[in-house]
Amino acid sequence: MAPLKLYYLSAEVAPFSETYELASFSRKITSKLHDKEDLDIRVSQPKYGYVSERKYILREVIRLKDIPVIFNEEKHVINMKSCFIPETRVQVYFVENNPLYKILPDLIYKARNGRIFSDIDEKFAFFALSAIDTLTSLFWAPDIFICNDWQTSFVPILLRERFKQEEFYSNMKSVYIIHSINDYRKYSKHTYDMLGLTPGESGKLVDNHICAIENADLTIAMNYESSNLMENMKKQKKLFAAFESNNSMIIDIPKKSNREVWKETANTIESVCKKLK
Repeated sequence: MAPLKLYYLSAEVAPFSETYELASFSRKITSKLHDKEDLDIRVSQPKYGYVSERKYILREVIRLKDIPVIFNEEKHVINMKSCFIPETRVQVYFVENNPLYKILPDLIYKARNGRIFSDIDEKFAFFALSAIDTLTSLFWAPDIFICNDWQTSFVPILLRERFKQEEFYSNMKSVYIIHSINDYRKYSKHTYDMLGLTPGESGKLVDNHICAIENADLTIAMNYESSNLMENMKKQKKLFAAFESNNSMIIDIPKKSNREVWKETANTIESVCKKLK
């Protein structure tokens, strides 16, 4: 039987980038999933300017050079570089778009003075689009996208609204994993216009957690004991109602998580992905 192919998308993967739980989760869970013989997992994140190509030995991939991506009716030309997560054989593809990502500091979402970048939603809308759009250049068709947190929330929406009609993408599915509850999840309607999408709710800002939940094949809430994610979600009535009324599940992550916790979490993710396929 052919291995289950997973495309793991994340704005943060330790040690390349790390501002909250997502980064260490990404490193640990992809390593555990990669150890499984019947899984083919690959990872992608943006290439921020501070990520050292020399330190992590990023290599150019000839077929992934100068790839055109149409975003906001303009042609962006991107490159994808590859390396392995240190001390693993987990392959990471870095999406390089210097105008969007090179200037970002290691805080990623905000400046040193605490000011949140006004176009941060646009930067990650592009990442979501490019992650899907470049697959034909990668010559690899995943069975399932594993989309992590608000930064990749457009992937389930784009997949269903723009790409599913194409034969190459027709059988692909998405799992959306929520790691945080904050205002970053609220995208401007202008960002939807840039992607050629129509938002599913009114108002100047759109809760993209809700839209991703409604379009994903499965949503998983990573209930970190350290951040009380589910308690915070329940305070957001519309968000919690969407989570409850769609295909969803909760995975608890204790403060003192050991290898067995990560092994069990990886087993759970593997099991639900195989059921979706």
